[in-house]
Amino acid sequence: MTKIENRQPTGIMNIRNFCLLLIALSFSLSSVQAQEMSWRKHRKLALQLEKEGDYFAAAENFRMAWEKKQSKEDLIYKAAENYYRLNDYRNAAEAYQHVSANYNNDALITLKYARALKQDGQYDKARTVFQEVADSYTGPDRAILQDIVRVEIQGIDISRDISANLDRRLEILHPGISVNSDSDEFGPMPVAEDMIWLTSTTGDQARIYETQRQGRNWTKAANPAGFPVVDGGQYANGSMSPDNQRFYFTICNNDGGWKGLNTRCEIYVTKRSANGWTSPERLPDYINVQGVNSTYPAVAHTNGQEYLYFASNREGGRGGLDLWYVTRDLGVDNMDYTFPVNLGPVVNSLGDEITPYYNGEEGVLYFASNGHPSIGGLDIFKAQGGEVSWSTQETLGMTITSAAHDYGYVRTAFGFGGFFASNRVFGGEKTNTRNDDIFEFSAGGRQITLKANVYDQATGSLLDNISVSLYQIFDDGNENLLINKDFSTGSYLFELLPNRRFRVEIQRSGYEPAGYVFATDDPATVAYGQPLFLRGDAEPVVDPNDGTDTSTDGGFMTEVDGGETDTTNPDLPAPNSGTPLGNAGEEYTARGTSSKDNLEYVSSAPRFQGTYYRVQLAALGTYDPANTKFANLADYGQVATEYIPTRNLTRVLVGPYFNQSEATYALGELRKLFANAYVVRYEDGIRYGRINF
Repeated sequence: MTKIENRQPTGIMNIRNFCLLLIALSFSLSSVQAQEMSWRKHRKLALQLEKEGDYFAAAENFRMAWEKKQSKEDLIYKAAENYYRLNDYRNAAEAYQHVSANYNNDALITLKYARALKQDGQYDKARTVFQEVADSYTGPDRAILQDIVRVEIQGIDISRDISANLDRRLEILHPGISVNSDSDEFGPMPVAEDMIWLTSTTGDQARIYETQRQGRNWTKAANPAGFPVVDGGQYANGSMSPDNQRFYFTICNNDGGWKGLNTRCEIYVTKRSANGWTSPERLPDYINVQGVNSTYPAVAHTNGQEYLYFASNREGGRGGLDLWYVTRDLGVDNMDYTFPVNLGPVVNSLGDEITPYYNGEEGVLYFASNGHPSIGGLDIFKAQGGEVSWSTQETLGMTITSAAHDYGYVRTAFGFGGFFASNRVFGGEKTNTRNDDIFEFSAGGRQITLKANVYDQATGSLLDNISVSLYQIFDDGNENLLINKDFSTGSYLFELLPNRRFRVEIQRSGYEPAGYVFATDDPATVAYGQPLFLRGDAEPVVDPNDGTDTSTDGGFMTEVDGGETDTTNPDLPAPNSGTPLGNAGEEYTARGTSSKDNLEYVSSAPRFQGTYYRVQLAALGTYDPANTKFANLADYGQVATEYIPTRNLTRVLVGPYFNQSEATYALGELRKLFANAYVVRYEDGIRYGRINF
């Protein structure tokens, strides 16, 4: 029976080998007078790097070899496998798409391809490939695989439901290079105010480190003062008891370095003493079962009992790593624990459950799982209850969780925030998914996002299959590509860091590229972005006339509606996705819904569900679209008109915009050309009237 793996072990790039790769490439180029390496040399180098454990450099060389010899499918297969083991989702997905199903008798190639797409956030493509897996797989464990696919697709559905409900109360922070490195950092544990202990695999060996916040920065991670010496193994994944008297952690297999969930560990405890910490004591054999992985301890105190939660793949679990607990009497300082009890099917799944954390004040268990429906890989879940009685688990949502792996959630007792680990891409601080970093979250903060839509300039319809590149612009004018990502719809969304300048570039097959520059320097703004209208490659450019018009007022007159302008600032709902209403180009008649703007008008402007905005430039007795004064309006949106029969006036507008940030930006730019321009709000395709933000 083909074994169905439900996890992806994290790999680590060997810096020394990468330097050797650069030297080898340099030597090779010079020795052949700057000629490119042959595919055979790339393959030979890739095999050596793979043997040495430098999987990223190996994958890159397998890929380059395949690009020169595409008849050798084994090359791109090995590239995909090495990218996948490193959680390099983007490169893995791009490589797997060129590999035949069941190549090399690997019946799970398509499943790995689908998972790589999902964890890269390409949900629509992932759904299609997952369905292909369910339909085509004929192995004896088909029922198990179909259940896995069902859960994966449920996670995609959940991502759509919660993506529009980002928790704006939480601010996500990346502590920087004093805490994080090019290796893996995980297992954050607050041990004092503004101090955490964490695990780092720097040097390919897992060790526990300490770092302290000083102002807005963190000190360089170092070994905790007084921590006992651990000989003969890696040590990781710690948890401090609420009374600060015991520290539980794991000592792990030292063969071949850190291997993520595949590293076998056992649980130990060290106790606080006058001189620091005592020598580690191994927990009893019925907890640390021979040949079994017991890891990720988490301690809590409730009703005179110490509860020790942990993850283990011992017999009696549901599958993969399950969560278990033992207890001991707090009144006695001993090692007398109860026998392990499984937390049950509400918490545990057929996949892996890891990093338990029980918050006694809430009565809530937080944990990570890749077996429950997730928006990608390991997600963080919560369930209320205790021992074996738990409420239905639920994900924490898009602010904490992401398409990548997220785990190790823990709250601080000294404030309104906490920490977790993730391999997500995050602004300019973390630009790939190949390693795990520590992240901090704080309640009451703000999540800054880039969100906007892309339209066809000629029809105003939302485009699909767009490619978005996000660059950071530095003070010297240089740019750094942060991420390039494909979106199956015309809407895109990224997380941003404050007080930085960015450039967005949009590409779509058959259209001219477009973009814009912006800065996240407004403390009051949490959503940035502006709509773009792409011009088709074959679309003729209109040659405007010399600006002559026939109206008596030079072509521009302020609209008079017989009443005072509505300058109220109503509560605005969250930005919507811009779902179109009606048929493109269809003419319709409507009437403004505001008491100050209730004239009937005729228009063929695109309409959308929910709330959106346009900027009205003027109301004209005669509107000539070829007038040079309108020549550059396409840079800010699609030009639309609304004809008012009772006044014989034509409103000229630009838009649409789907949030205040978009509309405010456009208004500021357009007022440089039309001093009396203002923002108009629409509800479900119907004009409401003028508003001021």
